[in-house]
Amino acid sequence: MKSVEVKAEQLSGRFSKFTQIHVAVAAIFGLVSLVLVNSQANHGLPMYLSVFMFFLTITLGGLFWVTIFHLTRSGWSVVVRRLFEHLMNRVGLMALLFIPIVLGLHGLYEWTHEAHVMHDHLLQVKAPYLNQPFFIVRSIVYFIVWFVLARGFFNDSTQQDINGDPLLTARSQKRSTYGILLYAITISFAGIDWIMTLTPHWYSTMFGVYIFAGAALSSLCMVSLLALFLRRNGFLSTVISVEHYHDLGKLIYGFVIFWAYIGFSQYFLIWYANIPEETMFYLSRNTAAWKAVSLMLVFGHFLVPFVLFMSRHMKRNRVIHACIAAWILLMHAIDMVWLVLPTFYPNGYMPTVLDIAIIIALAAAYGAAVWKGLDTVALFAHQDPRVDESMRFENV
Repeated sequence: MKSVEVKAEQLSGRFSKFTQIHVAVAAIFGLVSLVLVNSQANHGLPMYLSVFMFFLTITLGGLFWVTIFHLTRSGWSVVVRRLFEHLMNRVGLMALLFIPIVLGLHGLYEWTHEAHVMHDHLLQVKAPYLNQPFFIVRSIVYFIVWFVLARGFFNDSTQQDINGDPLLTARSQKRSTYGILLYAITISFAGIDWIMTLTPHWYSTMFGVYIFAGAALSSLCMVSLLALFLRRNGFLSTVISVEHYHDLGKLIYGFVIFWAYIGFSQYFLIWYANIPEETMFYLSRNTAAWKAVSLMLVFGHFLVPFVLFMSRHMKRNRVIHACIAAWILLMHAIDMVWLVLPTFYPNGYMPTVLDIAIIIALAAAYGAAVWKGLDTVALFAHQDPRVDESMRFENV
């Protein structure tokens, strides 16, 4: 065990090259985005929101799984938990990336236009909730809750790497009891505020759960890819075994079904009730321009992984596991675009140079933050009281 601990400790600077490359790419394409957006006012905001939500859901998914692992006192998860912690620790970055959305509220949300509200009775009724000051205050509260929870879990975990104090595990378990409740409330309302109010006349009581399902699933896929990449580069190969990939695969498979269940339930109830205020969301995505994307989510986000990832062999095969995880992440990205863009471009949309620059800039910034985090602490919680149990874990 001593050699494992030493290897876990001596990693500082090993990923600095990746960090530097991502920082350079983020800076270049961020500058390109700023130049282009000055000549195309508000044009890039819908795509920016889509990409922002893609990375935010991955981040919040990491927070969810860390909370659940502590809440359930999960032994098998100890050696993979640090990778989820690195994802959740990007909340601060996502708060910074939220600033352009705040500055562009007028270009995204029609309820910020006084002229619209004056001639729309429903928006007048919703005005006590849908107004800019309260929207900003709520958003600040969400990020504070997420940041406090994430930093609390991360600090306890990394401090334990140094002193091995088991009381830190007990403190994280206690934090998870109320943390899961705060998480459920904040992610649901954030999804409603930032996505559902793009179409303020539409409403769904299941939308917050839909956003959560995508967050939980996408973070599992990201951690699987990250773990497999690290393994290929000589890290964690003796720590994270095929048994852990198998369990990650089972969770991915389960949340593929859960995402589809929530998505179908939301659609079916709205279709059956046939209330105009509810059907408008799906009608705009059932046009010739967007129907292909809707069907792509049905088949690509659900049926393809449901069939291909069903067997035990597929989950334990690292190449297939990586391919399915990458495919689901691609479908999740398309899902975020599908939630946002039809509101602004009902007749279809072709990505522009500005959109591509935004995607690359945000992806590079997020990647740089993750690589920097991997450089600062051990790759797994090697002083956790259950680390031996986790390393000996076998599926039955």
